[in-house]
Parts: sequence; structure tokens; C-alpha cells
Amino acid sequence: MKRVTSLLLFFASLLLSVAATAQDFSVKGKVTDATGQPVIGANIKVKEAQTGVITDMDGNFIISVPSKHKELIVSFIGYKSQTVKVAPGMGMVQIQLKEDAQSLDEIVIIGYGTQKKSSLTSSVETIKKEDLLQMPTANLDEALNGQVAGLQVMSSTGDPSSAKEASMRIRAVSGAQNAPLLVIDGVPRFSENTSGGEARLSDLNPDDIESISILKDAAAAAVYGVRAANGVILVKTKRGSGDSKIRVNYRGQFNIQKGTQFPKFLNSYEFAKLYNRAVEGVPNTEPFTDEELEMIRTQSHPNEFADSNMLDYLKKQGHSTTHAISLSGGNNFLKYYISGAYTNTVGLYSGVGRDRYNYSMKLDATLLKGLVLSVDMTGSRSSNKNTSYTTMESAYGFSPVQPLILTNGELASIDSSNPLISVRGLGGYAKSQTKMNTITANLQYELPWVKGLSVYLKGTVDDNSMIQKNFYKPVALYKWDKKTEEISVDDKTIYPKAKISLQQKDQFVDNVLIEAGINYNRTFSGKHEVSGTLIANYQDYSNRNMNGTNPDMPGIYPEVLGTTPNGQLTGNEYKTQRASLIGRATYGYRNRYFVETSFRVDGSARFHPDHRWGFFPTISASWVLSNEAFFKNWRQNVLSNLKLRASTGILGRDGDISDYAYLMNYMYSPREGYDIGGTLRPGIIMATGSYPNKELSWEKSRDYNMAVDLGFWDNRFGFTFEYYLRYRTNMLTSAPSYLYPPSTGVGGNVPYMNFGKVKAWGWDMTLSHRNTIDKVKYDAALTLSLGRDKYLDYGDESAQLENLRRVGHSTGDTWMYEAIGLFQTEEEIANYKLKQDGNDNKSIRPGDIKYKDRNDDGKLDDNDKVAFKTASFPDISGSLRLGVRYKGFFVNTLFQGVGGYKKYISESYTLENSSLQRFQDYHLTETWTEENRNAAYPRIKLANSKDNNRLKSSFWIKNCNFIRLKSLNIGYSFPAAVLSKLKVTSLSVALQGGNLFTWSNLKHMDPESMRGYPIQRTYGISANIGF
Repeated sequence: MKRVTSLLLFFASLLLSVAATAQDFSVKGKVTDATGQPVIGANIKVKEAQTGVITDMDGNFIISVPSKHKELIVSFIGYKSQTVKVAPGMGMVQIQLKEDAQSLDEIVIIGYGTQKKSSLTSSVETIKKEDLLQMPTANLDEALNGQVAGLQVMSSTGDPSSAKEASMRIRAVSGAQNAPLLVIDGVPRFSENTSGGEARLSDLNPDDIESISILKDAAAAAVYGVRAANGVILVKTKRGSGDSKIRVNYRGQFNIQKGTQFPKFLNSYEFAKLYNRAVEGVPNTEPFTDEELEMIRTQSHPNEFADSNMLDYLKKQGHSTTHAISLSGGNNFLKYYISGAYTNTVGLYSGVGRDRYNYSMKLDATLLKGLVLSVDMTGSRSSNKNTSYTTMESAYGFSPVQPLILTNGELASIDSSNPLISVRGLGGYAKSQTKMNTITANLQYELPWVKGLSVYLKGTVDDNSMIQKNFYKPVALYKWDKKTEEISVDDKTIYPKAKISLQQKDQFVDNVLIEAGINYNRTFSGKHEVSGTLIANYQDYSNRNMNGTNPDMPGIYPEVLGTTPNGQLTGNEYKTQRASLIGRATYGYRNRYFVETSFRVDGSARFHPDHRWGFFPTISASWVLSNEAFFKNWRQNVLSNLKLRASTGILGRDGDISDYAYLMNYMYSPREGYDIGGTLRPGIIMATGSYPNKELSWEKSRDYNMAVDLGFWDNRFGFTFEYYLRYRTNMLTSAPSYLYPPSTGVGGNVPYMNFGKVKAWGWDMTLSHRNTIDKVKYDAALTLSLGRDKYLDYGDESAQLENLRRVGHSTGDTWMYEAIGLFQTEEEIANYKLKQDGNDNKSIRPGDIKYKDRNDDGKLDDNDKVAFKTASFPDISGSLRLGVRYKGFFVNTLFQGVGGYKKYISESYTLENSSLQRFQDYHLTETWTEENRNAAYPRIKLANSKDNNRLKSSFWIKNCNFIRLKSLNIGYSFPAAVLSKLKVTSLSVALQGGNLFTWSNLKHMDPESMRGYPIQRTYGISANIGF
């Protein structure tokens, strides 16, 4: 019996072996580059199958190939893909990849799908993960700076605890409300660039990023609907591979951070002398006496007259540390990717910093043939802490003559305050804690009876929360009595005279996205490429918060709101739903002609049912001339790629209005409700500023994009030029005030309306070069972008003074007086017809700003104002990327620059009131005096906002153009021989620098952060190791 059983098992195993042999066969191979070096991590896929592996540290691979398939596709970033024929019984397959500067076969992530770069008809730029990790920053928003043409990134602060991200725009669309849409793994995000309890770029782990696509024109962005009118930033994160190997990767980074520029304050003696000059002729001010000046110079009475500089108490150096680890692998049936990261950033003064934790768990399981279930769990935890958001500003508000620390070591009381309280982290804090969790499940099925047809069902749930706390507690300060020469506590700075206060906001965000779609992708007869997509989705979003405030808390348990009579509790909840239908169809013929059309139908609860639904179509096409037969000779000798692209489409936007803006809003009031017996009781009243408009409808943008893509000498040189036009009409904005004068009774609150038309235009250009000479590889890429806009219609032709009308002017223009220099003599002032102060120029002195009388009426009023460009974004932006690699050594650098960047910065240069202010060096050396008539700035004087030199004028518009060395990487990747001995698959180390040098027309401050927390200059080291 045992023999029979053994015999049956033998034959059964033999049959299974034969069956398996008939179905699959193994192929071994090695992938190298042009120099013979192994290509680590190259993708090996069975053509028209799901099977795929990647090469090991020696460039080797083994792949199981189903018997009905005969070809492998071998690809790697920066190289041309190759198709290799295989058969059972083959020996070792040797594959040599050739470099491709433009990587035309590269797969590009687009909205709701992917396309080959060669078949793109719309405007899409791709940022690779390698380029992101070269940037010495822990935040992804800053890493995008200078990466591609058409995307501008401007950082207003280097504060690691700030809730504000870098400001971004795609092409000529300015303003915070016009930020591009962020889409993370197919899920659109509601937030823009401030922390509202939603995932932002700065909340992501850069090591989890696979690629980022920038969708610039209507044809690319329209599938994301109403929030995509300003372009889309499309983030795709990493997933597991199916090569049956467990891969572990670790990256560590440490950076030292310093401010790019700090103010240069005068010492107390120079300050006192300059102060005396500033108060000449100013009523109710007393200059320092000669005796006091001597005491200041000699520092003989430091408790009365000090020589303080708050910047001396700042560390002036912060640091950041990042640790990121990932685990990935799988086979044909199960793939996984697990990662975690921790980033700690410490700011320039005590108590300022950020901690961020990230996690990601992704699973792809093949349940049945063609049926794949993907489950993702991702999230982050972050904690931001700041002792005071105005610490840097306070450095400008205190005189160096005022003591900060008394001789007994105690903090001095300066009107019951002291800036060192926040510097040392003594007086409380402002902190926020955010938790973000996202779960996504996607079920995709490739229908076996229709080749190329697949369907999917996807669900995403976000569960986010954020707690913000602003806590203040009194700190005992001390004062000096110069009569008794004694130091005593200032009782106004201790409890209970000084109050303990707490503000807390708890916010919760829930977001549910349900999506179902059908995709079709098929090539007929090897020359007709057809694809189509139809998607329906529904999104339910809610944001609720509760705010507690207590300005007078008891001394016990100070960080708990409590229930004292002074406490207040408020809250609100916001909900919105969106339903959409998306469609796209593409056709390609012989890799020469491509056409794509798409549409999206959106519904918005912000409009009346009669105007609720919008239809937004696009069409685009491209012609690859270099694939034509008549181009064969050119293609082989000089011009390897020539492609023309054009697109047009309509995008919709429902603006920044609230849901149900067509309805009257009401609110509960505890004191202004019903009149009962002559007393107002609690009740329901009309909400302040509630002015419904039933005629509100979609803001629309018609886009035109024309482009040419060129490649020369086997694509070693690449050139892309795009020109675009955008007409934005029916704009949703607050009605102009002239339409609702005080007689209408709106009290300064005006309704939203559809009106106006803006034309935006510009171009993007990219010039690239990549080559290998012997064993030296190098690459270079230059990007340039120009973007401008102007009003074509604003509805103010008859209601405004002609010089104040917006038509023909840019959306970034500001109206102000035109400065024509500085008065030089009393005679010049007396003979000037324009009476600038309205009092025969009696208050005007030599060294004051001189304004132009545009209508020669002798009066300075609105008739004299003209438009000047003062925008938050520059007209021109560009970057230059350079890279060199020799054997394992590499150097990469990125320069960023802007032009046409002008800002109005009066308050950064002038003294804002008549209190003692902090003079800087240029107040002494670059202001007008009798001896310095060609000065850059007016005469020094203490003045209020209505003073002649503080009037809004072109004098204070400064050229802020700059070029910045954004990043520099110098490193070494260890060769395969060393890796084998160390039993690792990859190992590289690098020295990194960020914002190392800045060349700017603007003096005395950074052109981006101005007078606030400085942009950070970083010096760091990073290591990357794979197992």
C-alpha cells in the first residue's frame, strides 16, 4: 500500500512539474550601463503581464516568465527602455542600457492615470524622488523650489514652528486663495498652505515620495474639477515591488541651520546720538542730555542706560535631524511597503521647534487572476512649539539704551515687559499638535473577456485632529530706582496683577471619498493606441472646532481652561459634499499623432440649484514629427525628437465663498435677540455680513497652451518651450465698495458677485543637457518662466476716478503717490506748488520725500495716485541645475533666481511711531543729511503713520530680485565590490548645503523673509544605506 501511495505521489509530482514547466520558465540576466557598471534597481517586467522584479546590487536578476509571453521590458530612470526577447533554456541575458536625456518612454503620473512621456498632449512636469532628497530640508514644500519651469515657490519665514507653508503658484496665478490643488495618491486635499487639520506637503515624509507631477494647463488639470483652476500638485508615494526580496532602506540626515541675514543694530551710544537727531523739532520729546550721552558712552550706569542687543541672546543657530527607514518586498501575489520617519527641528531660540512622525503601510494582494486589492494606512503626528511668534519682530521694538538684564542678573521691566521672556521661553508658549490618519482601500479587476478593460472601486477615509494652545503666564520683572539706586520687583508683572491666560482650539477633520471607475487601454495592429476613463466620485468633508478662551485664570492648574466667570467657549462646524463625473479619451496613431479629450461635471452647494452644476471640457493634441518617415535622416543625425503640442479647455471654480451663499444666514445672539419688556433677550438674528446673492455662478477660466519639445543628438540636448494664455471671467469676489456706498446701510460688508475679466499670459522654457565622456557623467538643466496678467474688465469705468481704474493694470498693482526724490533745500520746498501736508508745507523739511502733482492742482489727494506693481510673486523665475558624477563621486547643485520682483516695504525701513525704536546701521549711514544729499532714505525723524515720509508712495517700492544658491550636494556612492563585502545593496554619503549664498538688489534684509524670522542657511550630512 505504501509503495502504491509513493508511486501515485511520484506521478502526481511529475505531472505538476510538467504542467508548471509548460506554464512558466525562468530567465537570468544582468543589466549594465554604457561603462559596464551594474545598474542597481533596474525594473524588469514581463511585457503585457503583472510579473516584475528589480536588479540586485550586482545588476543581476531572475524572473519567472509565463509560457505565453516572450518579451521582457527593461527600464531605469535616465535610460532608454529596452524590449528583450526571451525563451526557455536561454543562458545569461546581458542587457546594456543607453542613457536618454529626455527619457521619452518614461511613465508620467497624470490625473487618474499614467501616460508615456512621448504620448503626452498636455502640460505636465515631473519631479523625481532623487531630486527631492538632494534638497537639504526636512519639508517637502521647500524642496520643490526651483525644480521645474512654471512652479514658483516663495518662503516668507524660516521658522520651523510656523503653521504657514511656502507660498506657491503655477504660472501667472497670484494670491493665497489661488494656490494650486494638492492631490496625494489620488485624494484631493482641501487645505492650501496653512495648517487647517489637513495634510499638507510639509506633513509628508520626503522618503516616501515616488514622484511629483505638476499639472499646468487645463487639459492636464481639468479632471480634478473646480479646485484645479490654479493647477495641480500631484504626489505619488512609494509601493512595494514583486521581486521576492525583502529590501530595507535607511536614510539619516543632520543639518545645522543659521539665518541668512540678521539686522545690524547700532550700539547704544550711536543710537542715542541718532535719536537726538531724529527728535529735532518733534513736540513732546526730549533728547538725551550731554551728561546722559556720556553715561551711555562709558556705561557707568548700566541699570539706567545699557548697551543691549537682543540678537546677542539668540542662539543664531538651530539644527534638524531626520531618520527614515522603509521595508519593502513581495512576490507576484503579495507586495508590501512599510516605512517610518522622525524629524526634529530646533529653532534659533529657546522653545521653538517641530517634531514630526510619519508612518506608511501599504499592501497589494492579488486575490484572483486580474483581481488586486490594495490597502494603504498612512499618517503623521506633529508637534509645533513657539514661545512667541513675534520674537524676531520684538528685536526691532526695543532701544539698546534700555537694560534687558539688571546688574543683579534679573530681567529688567520695560513698561512691564521684556523681549527676553520669549527668547528664553519663560512666559508660556504657542504650540499645536496634529494627528493625521488616512485609510484607503482600492479593488481593481482586469476583465478577462475584454482585453485592456478594468474596473475599480476605491474608498478613502481621513481622520485628522489638531489642538492649538496659546498659554501665557507672568514672569517677575525688576525695575531700577535711580533715586534710591535699588532694584525691586515690578508688581505689575506678578500674579494676580499680571494675568494668566489660555486660548485653546480643538479641531477635527473627517473626509470620506468614494470613487468608482472604468479604464480601457488597448493597442490595435501595433499602431492604434486607444484608451478611455470614466469615473464617478463623491466626497463628504466636515471640519468642526471648539474654541476656549480664558484671559484671567486662577493660579492653580494654569494650563487647564477651567470654569472661571471670564471664560468663553465657542465653536462651529463646516460640512460640504461634492459629486463629480469625470471622463477622458485618448487616441494615438503610430506614435506620431495623439489626441485627448476630457470633461468633468461638478456640483457645488455654494450656488443656487439653478446654477449648481458646471460642465468643463478640454481637448489637446500632439504631433511627433520626428517619428515621421520623412524625418528619418534628421532623426539619425541631429534632431532626435520634435514634438508639437496644443491644448485648450475650460476650468471652473466656486471661489472662496461659503456654502449656500445664495441664502440669508442667521445666528444665535445671547444679547441682541428679542425685545421683551424693553430688554433685548437671547434670540435668532441675521448674521453680520450676510448678503445673499441667488445669481452667483461658476467662475470660469479658458486656457490655451502651445508647446514644442525638441531633442538633439540622441536626446543629449533637450529643449521645451510653452506659451500659454488664460482668460478668467465671471470672477467670484466681493463687490466693489463703490457699488455699495454707506447710504445702502451695509456697514462696509458687501455681497459676493460675479464680475470682471483677467487675462494672464506667459511662457515656460526648459533647456537640458546630459552626456557621458569616458567615465564622467554630467547633466545640466536651465528653467525660465515669465508670467503676467491684467484686468480686461472690472466694472469701474464710470464709478472711479480715471487714474484709479483697474482695467489695463495687473492684479498685483497697488495705487499710491509717485515719489520723485527728496527735497534738498528750504528754497525748493517754498517754491514747490504741491502742498503735501495740506498746510503750506510748513512741516516739510529738506530730506523729506517729494511727491508728484499729477493734475497740477496743488493738492495731494486720490487724483495723484497711480498704479505700481507690488506683487507677492515675481514676474520671472528660473533655476539652474548642474550635476557631475565620476565613478562613485557626485556633485549636484541648484541655483534659483527671480526677476521683476518688487515689494512695498515701508514698515521695514521706517520708524513706525514716536517711541524708542531700534535703529539699524543704515539709519546712520544712508539717510539724508546736509552732508549726504544723495542718500538712499529720507532724513531720520520719529513720526506717526500720517507723516509725509510714511505716506504710501513709490519711494518704498524696492527691487527684490535675487539669485540664491539653493542647494549643494557633494557625496560618494560606494561601488558594487565594496557593497558585496559589506553585505549591503547600496551605500552613499553626502555633504549638503542649502541657501548658501544670496545675491540681491535688496539691502539689509532677506528678499523673501524680510524683517521676520530669517530664511535658514543649512550645512549638513546625510547617509543612505540599503539592505
